[in-house]
Parts: sequence; structure tokens; C-alpha cells
Amino acid sequence: MTEPRLGIVILAAGEARRFGACKQLALFHTKPLLQHVIDAALPLRPTRLVVMTGKYHKTIAAANDEGVVTGAELIHNPDWSSGMSSSIRLGCELLSDDCDQLLVLLADQVLVSTSELETLIARAVDGGSACAGFSETVGPPAVFSRAWYPDLLTLNAENGAKKLLNDPAKQVAIVPMKSAGW
Repeated sequence: MTEPRLGIVILAAGEARRFGACKQLALFHTKPLLQHVIDAALPLRPTRLVVMTGKYHKTIAAANDEGVVTGAELIHNPDWSSGMSSSIRLGCELLSDDCDQLLVLLADQVLVSTSELETLIARAVDGGSACAGFSETVGPPAVFSRAWYPDLLTLNAENGAKKLLNDPAKQVAIVPMKSAGW
């Protein structure tokens, strides 16, 4: 049996309103937040790893050109202002043909480790999904198997991924992960 082909979508399209600047490139232990997340994801050997950009696309692209951010393909989501669902939907559209599983992470989840991501992937078996459980809620990082792609392609602001993850009719493994709630 072959291993599922993994696609990784890092959500970095938001405007970081409360932060007041490009949070994705803010330094944490001398590295941009986004680079920490990319570095945690790369050892998973994804078929594709994309960063969905939006408001700060030009700034992040410049950081990529300068070698400050490396290891991922940048994709601009022109509909970024409509919320995370649009980036998840676009990421699924772009990666669905090449990948059997889709791992969705946030650009500021710098405390999530590679081993925690490996645990999530291992728990998303038999067409199911797995997500982080933290602070009495569920959310990213989350792994979606191919059977979930039709649902991901219909996400919108009112019906986001969290609603899918909370659907009792869906097979979702919840993995306790305090680091995801930072």
C-alpha cells in the first residue's frame, strides 16, 4: 500500500488587523512566523506545499525573493477578504488532483511541531479527517482526506471548515494540541 500523497496549505492571506502589520513576517526567535510553520511542514515530504497569500502578497513575495521565506509555493488568493474559507477552497482546487490528503495550517501556528503534524496525518485514516483540539474548540491544523474535498470546495463564510469539523455525521479524529491555540 502506498502512502497517501500529502498536500499542505498554509493560510497566510489575512490582513492581521489587530496586529497592524504583516504578522506572517513578524519575527519569532529570529525567523518569520511563516517560516517556522513552513519548516515544521517540510519534513512531512508533501507532494506540494503552498502558502495562500492575500492582503500582504507583495510583501511576502518580496521576502520569498530575498530568501527570507523559503520552501513553499506562494499562491495569491484574490478573494482573501472573504475569509479563510476562500483560501481553503482555492488550495483544495489547486491541490486536489495531486494529493490524497490536505493538511491546512495557519501561518502563525509557530509552536506546532512536525511530530504533532505527523500524529494528525496518522489519525486521518480511511477517508476521515483529523484536527487539533485546544481551548475547548477544534480547528487547524487539520487534515482532510480526499473524501472531504467536495465539502471543502463548497466552503463559504457562513459554512466554514470549523462547521464541517463539528458535524457529528463526519468522521473526525480530534487530537489534543495546546500548541495550536497560541
